[in-house]
Amino acid sequence: MSSTATITFRVDERERDELVARAAREKVNLSDYIRVRLGLRGHGTDGDDDVLIDPRHEEALQQRLADHELRLQALEAESISRRARA
Repeated sequence: MSSTATITFRVDERERDELVARAAREKVNLSDYIRVRLGLRGHGTDGDDDVLIDPRHEEALQQRLADHELRLQALEAESISRRARA
């Protein structure tokens, strides 16, 4: 299946850097990271077979990603709190 439409949204440089870093931690390209965060299926790339998701595992992957996001937010909040106290 090929993409037939494009959605564009604006982010500042810091937000883009954060999205790129999160996608890299998940070992997926930025487009797939955003698609999965929106609840859509990741497309992967032609040479990127390891990001194809077996439908039987998609729900578990979504749950792991949500859990990972909560943990990351908690760590980021803790880091901000520490810097505020310093």
